[in-house]
Order: sequence, then structure tokens, then C-alpha cells
Amino acid sequence: MFPPQKSFPTAAVLSQTVDETGRTHGLAVQTKGNMPKVERKLTFTEYTSMKAADLFKHVAEVAVKPVEALNKATDKVVSNLKDAAKSVAAMKRLHTERINARDIPGDTPFKKYFKDNVGGELPGRVEALASLFNALVLTLDANGKPLIAEDIYDDEGTPVDWLEKASAIVNAAREKHGEQWKTCDEILDMVNALTKPGDAGKKLKDIREQQKGNATPEDEDEGSSTKPVVAITPALAAEYLIAAIKQAQEKNADEQYELCCAVWNINNAWAGLPERMTRALDTKFQKAAKQGVAPHVEVVAAA
Repeated sequence: MFPPQKSFPTAAVLSQTVDETGRTHGLAVQTKGNMPKVERKLTFTEYTSMKAADLFKHVAEVAVKPVEALNKATDKVVSNLKDAAKSVAAMKRLHTERINARDIPGDTPFKKYFKDNVGGELPGRVEALASLFNALVLTLDANGKPLIAEDIYDDEGTPVDWLEKASAIVNAAREKHGEQWKTCDEILDMVNALTKPGDAGKKLKDIREQQKGNATPEDEDEGSSTKPVVAITPALAAEYLIAAIKQAQEKNADEQYELCCAVWNINNAWAGLPERMTRALDTKFQKAAKQGVAPHVEVVAAA
């Protein structure tokens, strides 16, 4: 005797998803019992065999309506970013005040403070714009004025895209110039771009490219028409290197290490030359130094 066969759910209904589930991107196989419907994607052949009206309706459901909904949601998020960032900036000030008043532990990170009180993670774009608001609107210059007025930040004519470009410029300037970032050229150019009429978006992009060391179209035009070409000779390169060495103490640890590597690479390259040649050149240099003349001046004995 064989044990009685178990009964498994079988496909009972095969219909377009639009009839059974309200969606139209496949077929739903409804099973007996409590088993959920299993959705199957339509093949290309099945799509081509559909009636034109059904195909059009399907495309509208899966391609047009979801994208429209996503675009509307995205537009709403972007339109709220500036206000959200400003409110987070206020929350950052409250966080600092509470730490100073010892209402919360002094080592409480702002992100934890945010999550504990708001109930969610701090979005990166909001945090970046909040930092920018603090830097440009709440930080005062030497004359006791903000770098830009709050009205300019709020203005509909100042899109989020511009502010996010400005945020990248400020971060790079702080890293390069330290406490002097507010008076550096790129920040002054950025403020002028945001506060004066014109295509600030393009100007901000050019400023950021210059910070990265990339030439802008304007730079290339000027370089080809007005700027003289300077030949980088070994002597000129040495002058640049010597100047950088003299300023090494003002650089950060990474920059100091890069400079050190450059010097050692030069030493190693020189050490690879024939010893007879380097000794002769060294003797000539030491002789000039002893006589107090420039190294390239040949010192000869009087007749």
C-alpha cells in the first residue's frame, strides 16, 4: 500500500494582472487555498500579440504613470531642500547650545541627536545644504556681515543646484585654505556669482573646475590669446620645488609627505648617474659655493 498522495495547490485562474490585482505588467496565476498569486512577466511575443488598445493601456500603466509620480515626488523633495536645510541648521545650533549647557553629553554626535529627536536618518543632501547655510549666512566676514544674505538663499532664483555647487566650492576652500577660506579668491568669486546677475550656475561650475586644476573654456581662450607660454626648464622646476620646501611647515601631513617623496625621487634619480660624473659636478658646485659666486659661474685662478 502506498501512502495517500498529498494534494498541492494547482493553477486555477490565469488572467492579466490588471483584472486580478489592478496592475498590468504581467499575468497573475491564482492558486487554490491560501497560496498567494504568482506573477509571471509577459514575453515580447505576448506583447506583440496584444490588441493595440490593450498594449497602449499597459505602457501607460508601467512606463508613464510611475515615472510621472516619481518626477512629482522628486520635484517636491528638491523644492523642500532649502527649507529643510535651514531647519536642520537651526537644530544644529540647538544641539551646540545643549552641549554647552550640559543638557546632553558633550560627545553626542549631531547625527545621533538628530535621529533620537526626529526619528530618522539625516539625509546627506540636507546635511550638506545645512552646513552651507551655516557657512554663508550665519558666518560673518571681517565687516560683521554674512557672505550672502538669507534672502538670496531663499530666493526662488537661487536653485538648489547652484547651492550644491557652492557647497562643494566651500568644502574645497576650507580644506585648502583653513581658517582663511572666507577671503580666498574662489570664495569671493562664488559670492559674486550668487549675488550678481548672470548665469551663476556656469560660473560656479567653472570655479569648481579651477579648484580641481581643470582648465575652463575661458582659461583656454585666454591662454591661447593673451598669456605667454612659459617653458618649464629644470632650473625653473627646481625653484618651484625649493619654494615648496620652504613652505612645508604650512602644509598638511599628506602634502608634506608628497613633497618628501618628490625630493627623494630626485635624489634617487641623481644617484643613478655615473659616480665619476656626479663627483666632478659636485666639486664644481662646492668650488663656486666656497668662492661665493653663483653655481653656474666658472671660477678660474688669476694668471
